Amino acid sequence: MGLMWLASEWWEKGWATPLGEPLISPNGCYRLETFEPFWVLPATFHLWVHPDDTVEPEWFAWWGYPGFYRLYDHRNGRLIAETRVYDVQLAGGQVYWGDSWGRTVSVGNIRIGRSLPDCIGGGE
Repeated sequence: MGLMWLASEWWEKGWATPLGEPLISPNGCYRLETFEPFWVLPATFHLWVHPDDTVEPEWFAWWGYPGFYRLYDHRNGRLIAETRVYDVQLAGGQVYWGDSWGRTVSVGNIRIGRSLPDCIGGGE
C-alpha cells in the first residue's frame, strides 16, 4: 500500500479536476480556481488536515468534499499560491479577496495566499 499511497499523493494535484468556473476578483487582479484532487486510493486513506494548524491531522477520517485552491495573478497568469488539500465542505466558505488590513486571500477558513503589493483587496 505504501507505494500506491505515494503515487496517489503525487498525482492528486497534477491530474486534479477543475470544479466550476474560475472566480475573478471584482478589481480583476486575481483568479481563483478550485480543484478536486485525483486520488487513486479512497479518501479515508488520505491524511485529513485542517487549515488551523492547532487541529491535529487525522488518518482514516471521513471527508465531506476534498479540494484545493490555486490563486493566480489574473493580469499575467502567474501562479501566486496553491493550498493543501482540505475538506472544503467543512473549512470552505465565502471568498475574501483581502483589504489593506487583512492582506490575505481566503475562502472560509482556508488561507490561500497574500495579496499582491500592487493590488491589495479585490473589490475596492
